[in-house]
Amino acid sequence: MPTLTDRIEDDYKTAMKAGDRIRIDTLRLIKAGIQKVAIDKRKDRLDDPEILQVLSQQAKQRRETIESAKQSNRQDILTQSEQELALLNSYLPQQLSEEALRKLIDDAIATVGKQQGPIMKDVMAKASGAADGKLVSRLVAERLSKG
Repeated sequence: MPTLTDRIEDDYKTAMKAGDRIRIDTLRLIKAGIQKVAIDKRKDRLDDPEILQVLSQQAKQRRETIESAKQSNRQDILTQSEQELALLNSYLPQQLSEEALRKLIDDAIATVGKQQGPIMKDVMAKASGAADGKLVSRLVAERLSKG
């Protein structure tokens, strides 16, 4: 099975041959982000979980940009960011449903107790890129307020 690095490289080459500017630019940003983290960690190459973290961070940035573009009524930025987010999501694992997250939260409470920090850490580690931190935080807060 090809690694995420291999998939990204292959998709980049395909986009270059097709002349797809949005894909080329987005994949360059992805590759630059991966390379920056690799340099920061003093590694030649990142493994898939580390790459998933980079992709998740970039997807989060795009979601924030989309919200900002909606508020300022910037259709050009909105369209570009949505296309970039769609490409990023194609590399990320399928997001867990709220029901699956609630189960992970209940398991975490049984394991680590009723403190938000340790619960968040446990759930995010088990979800490994398949959950949005804001959603998990909201669900944990709801669960803890119910008791």
